[in-house]
Amino acid sequence: MEILLHLWKPVVEILILWYVFYQIILYLEGTRALYVLRGIVIILVAFMLFKISGLYTLKWLFDRIFALSIVVFVILFQAELRQGLARLGQNPLFDIFPLGKKEIRDIARDITIAVSFMAERRIGALIAIERQIGLKGFSDTGIKIDGLISPEIIETIFYSGSPLHDGGVIIRGNRIVAASCLFPLTDSERHSEVRGTRHRAAIGITEETDAICIVVSEETGRISTAVNGRLKMELKPDELYDVLVDALSNKKV
Repeated sequence: MEILLHLWKPVVEILILWYVFYQIILYLEGTRALYVLRGIVIILVAFMLFKISGLYTLKWLFDRIFALSIVVFVILFQAELRQGLARLGQNPLFDIFPLGKKEIRDIARDITIAVSFMAERRIGALIAIERQIGLKGFSDTGIKIDGLISPEIIETIFYSGSPLHDGGVIIRGNRIVAASCLFPLTDSERHSEVRGTRHRAAIGITEETDAICIVVSEETGRISTAVNGRLKMELKPDELYDVLVDALSNKKV
């Protein structure tokens, strides 16, 4: 019994470390940072082998290389680390003013109607919907609207003759916060085949935040969504509506 009491702490520690490392791998999957992390792990394994085998000169050398690689990793991948810390800090418990079910359905319906209208007429659009992580830094780059969501307003913003049609629209709750906003373009190698600026912007903002982004292609009229830096293309209006309801309910999408 005493042996079991001494063993439970190491077992718990191993499980916690395994879970943390697994989540880091999932988070970095498909990014350049994953390959750097693999290199750091290889250096760490080599360091342990040299220490066990008594090769102290090589151990001393790899000790310095490992310390330097950590510093380089932090410098090169500030964006990925910042995004990870922001997502770590998000918590539905702090959602002080949650939307009601009917309000969520109404918002999803209005956005779907507007997006479907623009898709049929091949009107390009880029819409980011704020969730737990605020988008104020991005909304400040555009023109403030602060109006209730309606299909007519969204369609008017993206009409080709409108001065606001370039850039993205940001939605918070049941309001259109701003239009003509600048979103960061992804530079991830995982999306090298994505050419459209709107699509790359949708991926970019969802890499840095937990927003859900909707894109209407001006060339094809196809509807796409981006979540967590991943693009889902060629959605039908009813599929878009379901995705929006889940997103606004803070469910995994």
